[in-house]
Amino acid sequence: MFSLIIGAGMAWCVSRTDMPHTGVIRNSVLAAFVTPPFLGAIAWIFLAGPRAGWLNVAFRWVTGADFSVFNIFSLTGVIFAITLYTFPLVFIVVLAGLNNISSDIEDAANIAGGGTLSTMLSITLPLVLPALFAGLILAALEAMILFGIPAILAIPAGYHTMTTQLRQFMVSEDDMLGVAAAYAMPMLVAAIALIWTRGRVLGKRGYATGGGKGGQRRPQKLGAWRYPVLALAAFPVFCTLFLPYFALVVTSFTKTLGGGMVWENTTLDNYVFMIQNDGVRESILNTVGLALMAATGAAAVASIASYIAQRKLVWGHTFVGFMSTAPIGIPGIVLAVGLFAAYTKQPFVLYGTLWILFLAYLTKYLPLAFQTSNAALTSIHPELEECSRILGANRVQVFKDVTIPLFKAGLIASWILVFMPSLRELSSSILLWTTETKVISVVIIDLYEENLFGPISAIAVTLLVITLAAIAAGFRLVGRDFMKAG
Repeated sequence: MFSLIIGAGMAWCVSRTDMPHTGVIRNSVLAAFVTPPFLGAIAWIFLAGPRAGWLNVAFRWVTGADFSVFNIFSLTGVIFAITLYTFPLVFIVVLAGLNNISSDIEDAANIAGGGTLSTMLSITLPLVLPALFAGLILAALEAMILFGIPAILAIPAGYHTMTTQLRQFMVSEDDMLGVAAAYAMPMLVAAIALIWTRGRVLGKRGYATGGGKGGQRRPQKLGAWRYPVLALAAFPVFCTLFLPYFALVVTSFTKTLGGGMVWENTTLDNYVFMIQNDGVRESILNTVGLALMAATGAAAVASIASYIAQRKLVWGHTFVGFMSTAPIGIPGIVLAVGLFAAYTKQPFVLYGTLWILFLAYLTKYLPLAFQTSNAALTSIHPELEECSRILGANRVQVFKDVTIPLFKAGLIASWILVFMPSLRELSSSILLWTTETKVISVVIIDLYEENLFGPISAIAVTLLVITLAAIAAGFRLVGRDFMKAG
């Protein structure tokens, strides 16, 4: 609910008002969207730890008090952290819905005497209800299946969530695979029910408005409230992006957390550790290699599947589209339990190799690649392909020489949109890794359990640089809207 309120409010400010610097807010939320939630949780330990958290230290220094006001290791802290990394989902979905609504109806309401707030509540809000509901469902689903934030913040606070308890069953010395599989079923059923409900509601209700040449968007005038609203919209981004990034960068160059930001406490040892440690170095290679493999595999499979589904090439083409999007309803940690059960026995023993992680990443992110490729392929008229068929080209030649060049932007977008989350995938990796197949996210969790916050921060900064480089490449190759291609 907090994600819905924050994400929808920010989307309205960006899309429907004359608030300044809307582009900065939008791009900052997109950057927050790809920030690994478990890194955000670790950063907030530096900021709001009950004893040495920087915000608590600053509070005690300013007020002279002998107590702390922030405690990230609490139920409130966990909810706060999860909200920070789920509201971007709501923002993206609601912003797309708002951008599709013409301002003509809002203008009519203003002419009839409605103010900015009354127009938003009585006109804009009802029109964007499907997007609001979709955003709520996605935020609830993401909050339910998160592993990193509960593992880092909830367990020290003394309680488990379903994802952390599921891991406890899987790492138990007793053979509890059957118990884990049974325990995963309610989560799977709940996830599928949420996805089904979203599709049912959005599929049955129409909220079309007039468009055409008059379908333009004109911002609501905020007047003297422009900059206060900007400050309000910037605060969640500040908490999600800038404060955590600052904390991670500073910590990556410090010897001890309690030493303060002084020259004597500055060091490069954390980066030296990252480079010289064999386990960390191998995990980085494993992570980048898996991300490259998953992105390439998902883009290839998605392009072929979307082509078959769109052009209706074979009997059962609708089944191809369904199978390509079905994994969206399977939580990553539940998928990992299924893969573990399936591929630890003959004849296909993949556990202990990178191939089982590749299969997990490919399955989990295939729906994202499929939706992106499908959206790009929709804009290509079949007549262009039919012309080539008339000139003698077969279906494979047409796909290779005509279709792919025409929707290569969508293909590149789908590749990047799989590559980025694969770099930080944790929920399935945490159950499928072995000593030979560790990835960065698992190494960070291991180092966290050893309280090695300096090396964690150095690895986190490196991971964030790689992710931001992928985003920059997407902007460069596809355009600023590549993250909304699906």
